[in-house]
Amino acid sequence: MLHLILGRAGSGKTLRVRSLLAEQACVGADGLVLLVPEQYSFESERAMLRLTGPQNAARVEVLSFTRLTAQLFKEYGGIAGERIDDAGRIAAMGRALSSLADQLVVYRRFANSTEFTLSALEAVRELKLCAIPPRQLMEASAKAGQPDLQAKGRELALIAMAYDAQVARHCVNSEDDLTRLCDLLEEHHHFTGKTVVLDSFKGFTGQQKKVLEHIIAQAKEVFITLCTDSLEEKEGGLGLFSNIKATARQLIDMARRHGVKVAA
Repeated sequence: MLHLILGRAGSGKTLRVRSLLAEQACVGADGLVLLVPEQYSFESERAMLRLTGPQNAARVEVLSFTRLTAQLFKEYGGIAGERIDDAGRIAAMGRALSSLADQLVVYRRFANSTEFTLSALEAVRELKLCAIPPRQLMEASAKAGQPDLQAKGRELALIAMAYDAQVARHCVNSEDDLTRLCDLLEEHHHFTGKTVVLDSFKGFTGQQKKVLEHIIAQAKEVFITLCTDSLEEKEGGLGLFSNIKATARQLIDMARRHGVKVAA
């Protein structure tokens, strides 16, 4: 079941879900996971230790998306391979652009510039964060009404494909970790029977939402705190909490797609 814990800042959402986990840990429950942003992991571990006591603290796994990914790669495979760094990314993008010299039209005159190499890297990084694979961009570009937009989208998709191919020859790109994690969760139902709490997130990237969908589909109970006073949208998408409300609707849609009940 999916539980959305709503409230404005300071209303007690974090205390509510921490207390829930502590209560379960103190009666001997297993499979308890608290997923928080990286910057809150130490604070959350300390808070859970205070609430559960040292004898039960280990029953609650406090993880960030980065730590979760590392843990599951270690358990199911995915660690192997040298990690590419920023310098390597720039070199790989340079090689990718050179390999496309005869296929680029819109971006041909920029392809040899350092500024364009960095801009292309940022664009590809944004595509990865939004969980948009190059082939999906290619298909969407073909349906665009404007010829200029079609050409730009097509060439960006080609650049992304060539870049991924260059990186894959020698290294593993950490920007693809969450996408690879989704593949693992497709095969290994790691969260089956677990209670998972997500707290203190201001929003989720496209990649994180893909992982979240697997968690919602697999876990026994999922609790997610959201900083909003309600789910009702009255401001036409322009209100203070409109983005959070849109995220809530997406989470509810995920649950319904997998036949998961949504609590009031």
